[in-house]
Amino acid sequence: MRRLLFSLLVSLFSVNVYASVSLLGPSDEPQNVFKQANQQPSNSTAMPSHSIVVKGAQTNEVGLGERLLSRLNWPPYDPQSNLLVTDISAYQLRYPQLQQSIQYFHPEPLWYGYPQARNARDQLQWLLLELSLAGGPKQLSDWLRQINHVDNDSPQWEALYTDAYLGVMAFSQQLMRLDYAQSMALNDIATTPLHILIDEPWLARLSRSDLYQQLTGLRGELDIERLRYRQQILYWVNAQQQRQSADNIKRGQLIHAGGRDSRVPLVRQRLAEFDIANQFSDDLDQAELMDQATVNALQQFQAQHGLKADGIVGNDTLYWLNFKPIHRSKMLARNLLRKQLLQRFMLVSDQQRIMVNVPAYQMTYMNKGAEVFQSKVVVGRASRATPLLVSEISSVVINPYWNVPRTIVRRDIIPKLRRDPSYVEQQRFELFDYHGAAVQSEQIDWTLVKDTGAFPYRMRQRPGPGNALGAYKFHFDNQFAVYLHDTSSPELFSEQQRAFSSGCVRVEAAEILAATLLKQAGYSDQYKQHLIAKGEPKWVPLRQKVPVYLVYFTSWFDGSGGLHYRKDIYNFEASESALAS
Repeated sequence: MRRLLFSLLVSLFSVNVYASVSLLGPSDEPQNVFKQANQQPSNSTAMPSHSIVVKGAQTNEVGLGERLLSRLNWPPYDPQSNLLVTDISAYQLRYPQLQQSIQYFHPEPLWYGYPQARNARDQLQWLLLELSLAGGPKQLSDWLRQINHVDNDSPQWEALYTDAYLGVMAFSQQLMRLDYAQSMALNDIATTPLHILIDEPWLARLSRSDLYQQLTGLRGELDIERLRYRQQILYWVNAQQQRQSADNIKRGQLIHAGGRDSRVPLVRQRLAEFDIANQFSDDLDQAELMDQATVNALQQFQAQHGLKADGIVGNDTLYWLNFKPIHRSKMLARNLLRKQLLQRFMLVSDQQRIMVNVPAYQMTYMNKGAEVFQSKVVVGRASRATPLLVSEISSVVINPYWNVPRTIVRRDIIPKLRRDPSYVEQQRFELFDYHGAAVQSEQIDWTLVKDTGAFPYRMRQRPGPGNALGAYKFHFDNQFAVYLHDTSSPELFSEQQRAFSSGCVRVEAAEILAATLLKQAGYSDQYKQHLIAKGEPKWVPLRQKVPVYLVYFTSWFDGSGGLHYRKDIYNFEASESALAS
């Protein structure tokens, strides 16, 4: 059983590496390498013309980690720390028994003395960096700090690298235990116990070449997107050290174009970190002027963060201007891990799929890997969060009834009925008892109905004008009784932040989504319009179920390499959000 579990772990993360990469040369400056990722997002699918160079079809990564990681000071060195040692004899092993077993089966060093050893050590450093920034246990960053502190070309540190390697393996095994929602939220991984499960056959088979393959398997596919993540993670770690001021930009009056404000110089400093503000005036007399160059840069910054690109500095813009670079690195690392874990849950019938990114308020319809269309969505408010799940849309319901969830009845509807019992008829609700018999609203004394505990009736809303689900419901099985649907409140789609629902997902392009799904099921648009005109509920089954993924990405790259950030609306990354103004 142990051998089976370990084989499953490796297979889930395994991938072949086909490219060696060069991001920065030995003396390159990193500041301008990241301009492409920070420019205004584009809908173009063209790849950026620079910032990533892929060479050859080899498996040698040419000391990638050492050339970049050696420039960093993360985790920061603490001279008062008693955890760091300069002699291996003072290092306390975390896995002493496993170390003895490895030495028994493999007396030759695993981390030194052969051509690929340096790459293996670099790969381990990358994993420690990414997983610790992603919010993994503190021990991961402790190992990275210790490795950064020593001469890692010295063979005496063999046991340190083996210890850290076993810790990364242990953490990866624990990640395999997460369900889909946990893999998207990643809000409890800091307390993950680093218990590892391996057996003697695995130890006996371990070799230098297997070691490197296992590390690259744990890392995930080294594709263009992952390299973009790595570049940007390193850039923000470096930017944290280069930030000219640790002060937050204080809240105050809105800063408009043409206005003067003492905070404008600091606004420009923060925009300059994105390398999109390269035409600011050096005129000291104009330092506090919100000139057009600053407004243009700010509009790009706002678009990148899902804000209204009005060029005005308000509280939402200040939140992101004050967001610390190191927390951008953590955000990127966490989303990179989410993306990797998502692959475990991708369904086989995945030629068509629907991705709903909850914090981005966005739905994307994909077909054979290509984006067909996007739509704005409304998702659940923080107190009634949209559940993170994967399922398959099996039916389109035209002119649906809305079976009102009991929580909404208790919290929202009963208080309104106490004030105005005619609200039932106004909103075209129907009431039924436990036996399915219709109940007239005027027979109920709503002042006696409590908004806590059991509600003795089932409530539904008739199809037609004012129905909360609109003209379409897209049904998929799930334990939360949520679904995608149309809406009778389209005005909400004009808002930038759209967490308004009680858990379901309202789709602005519901008409397009319904037409797309019904077409693949063999139904014409005329037939759809005929059913709409009849005004009666109609369940239309799909010939082929369409996978739907409710995901949680607070940062991602678009098809042209543009980088996007969004606020953590459900507070899964509380430690990072709390440090933003």
